[in-house]
Order: sequence, then structure tokens, then C-alpha cells
Amino acid sequence: MRTSRYFLATLKEAPADAELVSHKLMVRAGLIRRLAGGIYTWMPLGLRVVRKVEAIVREEMNRAGAIELFMPAVQPAELWQESGRWRKYGPELLRFKDRHERDFCVGPTHEEVITDIARREIRSYRQLPLHFYQIQTKFRDEIRPRFGVMRGREFTMKDGYSFHADYADLQREYRNMYDTYTRIFVRLGLKFRAVAGDPGAIGGTESQEFHVLAESGEDAIAYCPQSEYAANVELAEAVAPKAARSAPAEKMKKVATPDKTRCEDVANLLGVPIEKTVKAIAIVREEAQKGASGSFAMLLVRGDHDLNEIKTQKAIGTFRFARDEEIERILKCRPGYLGPVSSVPLNLYADRTVAAMSDFVCGANEAGFHFTGVNWGRDLPE
Repeated sequence: MRTSRYFLATLKEAPADAELVSHKLMVRAGLIRRLAGGIYTWMPLGLRVVRKVEAIVREEMNRAGAIELFMPAVQPAELWQESGRWRKYGPELLRFKDRHERDFCVGPTHEEVITDIARREIRSYRQLPLHFYQIQTKFRDEIRPRFGVMRGREFTMKDGYSFHADYADLQREYRNMYDTYTRIFVRLGLKFRAVAGDPGAIGGTESQEFHVLAESGEDAIAYCPQSEYAANVELAEAVAPKAARSAPAEKMKKVATPDKTRCEDVANLLGVPIEKTVKAIAIVREEAQKGASGSFAMLLVRGDHDLNEIKTQKAIGTFRFARDEEIERILKCRPGYLGPVSSVPLNLYADRTVAAMSDFVCGANEAGFHFTGVNWGRDLPE
């Protein structure tokens, strides 16, 4: 088609809600147009790009021996209830009722549907292995869609599902898909890393995510340029402190810290590095008796660090953060002044960096006060 007959919807200025350079350029170049939060129209020029990417994906999947099909976007609730994910998936799953009051959802993924197909159609193990895939529109009701099509609510996904007679065959296909994805990213000309990831609601015992390396994005990864190691920060294991814990040099002392509930503010007031402070986070473990002090526990993280909830859950099991009224009722303290030195018996879970600290600062479990010079073994049990 001649350019004079083609539709090019370019803009001089990017919309105010566009944050990333890629989002701004895609809008200005006429590749996409926003319809609603996280929902975009692929304009003619943008659709041409999508089709080229799909062609590469389709060629490599077919080369790997996968078989393409196309499953419905709308799925009956019965399948999700059977798998247990109707309740587990949460508000990201868009649910609705038809005119007969039957429950349905718009599929964010298709494990339930493909498993139902397999159990109906596969008659013998001699038909295995089988690998089905599709390129289809998905919907996940993200709480904060952003970054344009990078974090949209409606998106196009290539999802594949394989069935095997034994674990060894499954592992062979896993490696086959790893090599297939590698070829796809190489053909697209992208710098990428395959990282260890968390399966999340999808489930499974092993997961690797292919991440494109960029200055901006939704996830952060840790990787070594001198080796093949790479992992999502949710799973990457930090290097343990090399230096041994120093011997106590201070006596524990309670000091006034009025209206200072953040580690940064406490450190500035006391004139100590924030690395010498410890933040205490009260939690309730689900398997423990609700409402009793025994169900409470405390997480200890260095003041300049953030809590990784996924790692914590893997280490200690399912938990939730304690509510303010629970903290005040059981610990007799306002949030913001919590600390491990407590008259209430609590299980303490300390990060390795905290376990290596000495003479540190933490909350005194009394509004407006903190302890300085706190040490393991003397003021706290090892």
C-alpha cells in the first residue's frame, strides 16, 4: 500500500500520563492508543510490529515441535473451582455472571482449560509427549496498570502447555523450551537474561523468566556478567556478611526519640549511620492460633533494607502483617517504636545482616523511645 493511502496517526507531544520513553515514543509514532487504564488499541503500524514478533515466536515454537491451537478467552468457573484457583487467584481474576447466573472469568492464563482438553482427548500414554501453545489475548485486572503496554491489563501472551508420561521427558521438554525462548530473544535482537523466578499463582517447582535488560521496567534482577547466574530479586540469595560480629562496645540505653518512627529519622537524630539501625515488623503466622500472643512473631531487617515478602514466606511460611490494634493490644506499643527487646515472648526472625550486627539501635516498645547499644547474646537471645 502506498504511504499516501496508509493511516499514520502521529503526535507531536506525548500524553502526560506516559512515564517511560518507550511508552511516549509508541504513542507519538502512532503504534498504540489508550482506551482505558491498561487497555490499548494497536494502531495499524503497531499491529504490523506485533504480527512480525508473533511470526518469529510461531516459527520457533513450530520448529520445537509444539502444536498451535486457540482456546476461549472466557472460561467457566467450574474448572477454576476444581483446581482451587478460583479463590486463590484474587482480584486480578476478572469474574462475571452470564444471564443464567453462572460464574465465568476472563482467562489470565489457560492451565485449567488445556488440562480439561487433555483429560478428555488424550487416551493413552503412547500419545505423549504433547505440547500445545497459543498466541491469545489475556486479561489480568492489575491494581496499578502502568508503563503502557509493558504492564497492561489486557495483553497478548504466547502460552504453552506440555504433557508427559514421566518426569525425565518433562525435563527434556523444559530444556527444549529454554533453547526455543533463547532463539526467539536472539532473533529479536534483545539483550536478555534467563533468571530463576517464583512460579506464583501459576504453580510449579521450577521457574525461569526471560528478562530483557533495560534501564526501566517492572522487575529488578541480580546477575553476574562473568557467569550465567541470574535471579529475580525475589529469589536471589544475598551474600552473607563476611566480617564476624564485633564484641559489644556499648551498654544498652533507652533514649528519647519523640515523633521519630522511621529509621532514617532516628539515625539522623542520634547521629548514627542508618546501617546501625534495625526495623522491627510485627507479623501473625497463619498456622498459629489467631489472636494469641503465641501467633505473633517479629521480623528484623536492617534499617536501610526492605523486606522481601516472597523470601520471607518461603523461609517461615504463610503470614500477614499485624494490624495496629493487634500490636497495641498484645505488645502494648504503638507501631513505629517496635523492637526485639520485649517482655512479651515472641519468635524473632532476623535477617543475616541483622544477626551480624552489634551495638545497634532499635525500638524500645514504648512510644517516643528507642534503645541504643543493643547486642545479641547479652540483651537478646542468640
